[in-house]
Amino acid sequence: MSVEKDAKEYKMDHKRRGKAVIFNHDYKSNPHSGSAVDVSALTKTYKELGFEVVVHQNWNFTDIQIAITKRKFKQGVLN
Repeated sequence: MSVEKDAKEYKMDHKRRGKAVIFNHDYKSNPHSGSAVDVSALTKTYKELGFEVVVHQNWNFTDIQIAITKRKFKQGVLN
């Protein structure tokens, strides 16, 4: 069951909610000490809402852009 392109709300009454993809970046030159805490909190929240959660660490801009523009989420590339 997919969501309509112009839907104002995400349907939450179906068994499989979808996939939440989190891109986390730990920058060596300017580290955000709470980055791991943020990922943990987001993961917990999305899982509680019934989403499958996938976390990617330190992907570069080009890789993220390619993955998103080619819509490879559905093809399992971001697993």
